[in-house]
Amino acid sequence: MSLSLPSDSSIFNRQWILEQIGGDEGLLREIATVFLTDGPDIRQRLLAALRAGDSVALHATAHCAKSAVGNFGSEAAVLAAVHLEDAAKNGETASFAILTDTLCQALIEVEDALRQEVS
Repeated sequence: MSLSLPSDSSIFNRQWILEQIGGDEGLLREIATVFLTDGPDIRQRLLAALRAGDSVALHATAHCAKSAVGNFGSEAAVLAAVHLEDAAKNGETASFAILTDTLCQALIEVEDALRQEVS
C-alpha cells in the first residue's frame, strides 16, 4: 500500500484531507471524532504490546496507527508508525521502546490538533 501524502504536511493537514473528502466539513469532523476515540486505545495497545515484548502485536498496532493517521495527512506520525512497524517485523527489540514512545507522542500531537479542529 502506498500513501500519497503532501510533502508540506504538518501534524494535521486540513487542506489535504478536505481535498480527499470532497470538501465535506461534516465528514472531517466525524472522522476526527472517531480518531479522538480510537487514538488513546491505539496508544494503550502499543504500550501493552511493548510491556509484553509482543512484536506481533506491536507490528499490528503500529500498522493500525499508520492507517489511522494517514487519513489526516500527518507525515511525522505515519513515518513514526512505519519505523515501529518495520522494527517489530524485523525483531529489532532494542529500538522498540524509543520507537513506541515516538509514535505515541506523534499520536498525541494528532489528537491535540484534531481536538482543536472539532471544538
